[in-house]
Parts: sequence; C-alpha cells; structure tokens
Amino acid sequence: MGRRNRFPVGCALAGLALASPGAARADANYSLHVIASTQASWTDNIFAVPDDPDPTRPPHESDLLLQFRPGVLGTYETPRTIHNLEYDLEANLYLEHDEARSLGHVATWRGFFLTSPRTEVQASSTFTSGTLAALSTRAAPVEGQPQATVSGNGRYWALDAGQGLHFGVTPELRLSQGLQVRRFASTIDGAAGAPATDSGGYELGGSLGADRGWKHSAVALAAQTRYVTLEQATGDARSLNNALTLSYRRDFTPRWNAMADGGVVWVASLDDAPSMVQPTVGVSVSYAPTWGMAGMQVRRTMAPNLYIAENTISDLALVNATLPLPWLTDDPNLPKLMASGAIGASRSQVIRGDEVTSTINVVNADVALTYAPRGDLTLALRAQHLRQLPGETAATATPAFEYDRTTIVVQATWRFPERLAAEIPMRDSLRVDRSDNTPVGEEVAPAGPAPGQ
Repeated sequence: MGRRNRFPVGCALAGLALASPGAARADANYSLHVIASTQASWTDNIFAVPDDPDPTRPPHESDLLLQFRPGVLGTYETPRTIHNLEYDLEANLYLEHDEARSLGHVATWRGFFLTSPRTEVQASSTFTSGTLAALSTRAAPVEGQPQATVSGNGRYWALDAGQGLHFGVTPELRLSQGLQVRRFASTIDGAAGAPATDSGGYELGGSLGADRGWKHSAVALAAQTRYVTLEQATGDARSLNNALTLSYRRDFTPRWNAMADGGVVWVASLDDAPSMVQPTVGVSVSYAPTWGMAGMQVRRTMAPNLYIAENTISDLALVNATLPLPWLTDDPNLPKLMASGAIGASRSQVIRGDEVTSTINVVNADVALTYAPRGDLTLALRAQHLRQLPGETAATATPAFEYDRTTIVVQATWRFPERLAAEIPMRDSLRVDRSDNTPVGEEVAPAGPAPGQ
C-alpha cells in the first residue's frame, strides 16, 4: 500500500505453520499466513574482530552461515483499527564454528487506530534475541546506518516499543505526541578463559510536537525528553537527555523535497558527572517517485548508543534508496526487479560528563538486488561491507574495537497465502503535501453530503 511499497530484502520471514488457502478471502477482515525465509551467507570475519590476533578475543576467521526463519503472520482489520502480529524463529547454522550456532526469536506487533475523525494513533512493539554475529543482516539494506557497535562473539536481547498520536487541529495545523521504550542487553564471550562482559542500557522517553503547513512549505517544533541508563563496566550512568528541534520542509516538485532542522540537546547527568549542552543540525533531500524512494542526509546528533552503552555526539552522512529497475516487467507500476541499499559514514564521539573520551569512525555499505517474480516470493542477492576505526583519542575502556567485515548473502522469502487482509498504512512522510502517505479514513472517502443532496 502507499507510493513507496517495500519488498523484504533483509533477513526475514520464514515459515512452518498451518494456514488454509481461504484464510485471506477478499471479504475477510483477517488473514493467517505461513512465512518462510532461507539464506546462505559468507563472511570473512564471523565475530567482527580486529585483524591482529588477541588471546582475549575470538579469532579472525571466515565461515558460511545457513539461516532458516520459519514463522507465522496474522493481520486483522476493523473499520477503525488495523493489527499485524508476526513471530519468527531464527536458526543460524555455521559450517565450521559450532560455538556460533544459535536460535533467535523475533516477535512484532504493530497497530493503527483511528480514534476520532481528527486523531490517529500508531503503536508497535518488537522483541528480538539471538547472537551478535547474525544481527547485521536482519534490517533491510535501505535501513542500514553506520553506527558503532561492540565486536566479538556473544548474545543479545532487545525490546523496542513506541506509540505516536497525531491530532489535526485544522488541515494546516497538526499536533503530535509520542512515547518510546528501548532496552538492549548483550553478553560478549571472553576467549582463552577471559570472563564474559555485559553491556547495554535502556531509555524511556516522551515527545510533543506541532507542525504548521502551507501550500509548499511547513515548519515543525518538537520537544523530547528521555530517561537513559547505560550499563557500563565502571557502573551504571544515568541521565536525562532533553532535546528541542525546529525544522523546515519544502516541496520543490511532486517528487522532490528537502528538510533542514536545528536544535539543542541537553544531557543532564543524574550522577555526579557534569552535564553537557550541544547543538544539533541536519539537512536532507528526498525523492519519491511513483514506486520507491531515495534520499540523502547530513546530520549532527547527540543521543545514547545502547550497543556500546555510551552517550555519543555523531556526525553522519548517508545516501539510501529503494528504486525499481525497468526490466522483467510489463507494468512499470508493478516492478519485479529492485535495487536498494545504503552507503554512509559516521564519526561518533563518546562523551562522559562534559568531556569527549574517545572517537569511533564507521564506514558502511549495504546494497541488494531483489527479484519478485510473484507477490508471494522474493529472491535477493546482497553485499555488505563495514569498517570500524577507533580514533586517536580512543580510551582503552571503549568497548568497540577496530575491525572490518564483508558479507555476501543469497536469500529467498515466501508467504502463503499471498494476499494480506490488512496492512499498516504508511504515515511517516516528510513531504508537506503528504502525497506518499497511505490514504485512510476520510482521506479515502471525504465526509460530505450524499450525491443528489
């Protein structure tokens, strides 16, 4: 649904369940699906460790991973609500490294609610668990961002839940409110008798915003506060992360638009450490054709990184896209061959109190070629390369190491039956005219007098 349909190209969707062919009838408001995915991937650095040997870390070795993800998907729709519920069991089998074999879990619920003629609510909750070695290919290529992470062999679990409400005061003025809960915890195995190390953290946050639009331009103001706990080797670090951001959006054509934003972030320590105030700024350009999307952004942010359990100041440059290719289809509005990916670089400065203690540089490229001969079947060829370089100021306590990693993935994804009875509408447009949002409610059939009245 919507103008930017997305086909699954990351590690997703595998199926072993019972579903009848009539479970998604055209007149049904629910559907049950078997979903299945299998992939073979080769990586030259299975545990994402440095080239130099170190007895305290796993060895730098390559291996072939076979992954199977059976799962089930259910959708349900009423006149004012939509629900999607999905569970996948992920089995990772390495040919040579028995210690890296694992079972993981992915459970996701997403909901959309029309609570009144002027208000709508979106909510979601996702739980994932598994090994860090298999984490990199779970997200679709277009979603990949260069972000500092820990290295080594270990397990993790994560919870991400959020809620967002939008209220249309007038056609030009919209108010918004949001809540978010995030939790990430990992245990990195030691080598040669070294003890395992734990890291992670959680954040609880809320936001308020206002958006005023004109014909081709819009201005938005957003305020956010988050309670953050970072679980570090020296003890937990607690803080309130507060942000105020002003943004401006402009539609240049029906396809092209841009956004610029600026603001300030105040990290108020709840321990004895000093607080820090930093400016934030960002510029992005996006392209939304009839099918697909593309964008470029340059941004400076200040936010907690739960993967390394640190507050960071990050400078980011990113280009990403999902675009159709003109071959192998008779209808350009129904493409079968797609190219997608993201290429970017980031510089993250780890901050403790009001000081920068270390720097981590990351370069990431993630591209895929996807072929969907039918609506229920997708084939993909994917390549990833990531390089992480600690800066000269890196402290020995920084839980991230220098490493580079290349991965090649071949994947097949299948769903039965094909048709979904209900899909969550796209409502995350950056365009002023919201032309690439999925119409719902009165946007589909505006309220008004019946014909002839």
